[in-house]
Amino acid sequence: MRFSSKKPKLPLDPFAKREAEKYTNPIPSREYILGYLKECGHLVKRDELYRILGLEEDPEQQEALRRRLCAMERDGQIVLTRRKGYGLPDKMNLVRGRIIGHKDGFGFLVPDDGSDDLYLNARQMQCVFHGDRVLARVVGIDKRNRREGVIAEVLEHNTPSFVGRFFY
Repeated sequence: MRFSSKKPKLPLDPFAKREAEKYTNPIPSREYILGYLKECGHLVKRDELYRILGLEEDPEQQEALRRRLCAMERDGQIVLTRRKGYGLPDKMNLVRGRIIGHKDGFGFLVPDDGSDDLYLNARQMQCVFHGDRVLARVVGIDKRNRREGVIAEVLEHNTPSFVGRFFY
């Protein structure tokens, strides 16, 4: 019996021409990667992406894809889990937004999608500042009937440095 060693059939990248104009050694576009992750329905490891996208033989393109994935992760388009799998924040029940801090220690996450704010208790607010952009997970409803969240990842710090001592 013969098994086909061909790669799985994927639709062509609609933005391949744009990528070829920008880079001497182009790789699949952000939109193409996001589309694949959406269609896939499960977490995808980087090695699997190399194989699926046909980049397993070119170390230069692998490095370019690694950098693109890091940039997409930084921008909050994708999430890298503890098990080193990439997925979409929407599929993981993660909410992206900006932090609003309160003087009493608690705070809120104002989602980018315009949905109701998430309440963040004082313990969650210890790792962020007012104005930071984060990904948070909805964990339930608090006593005042508000959605309560837990910070999953800080995407962008509003305050890059501060002066003084930090006591716990």
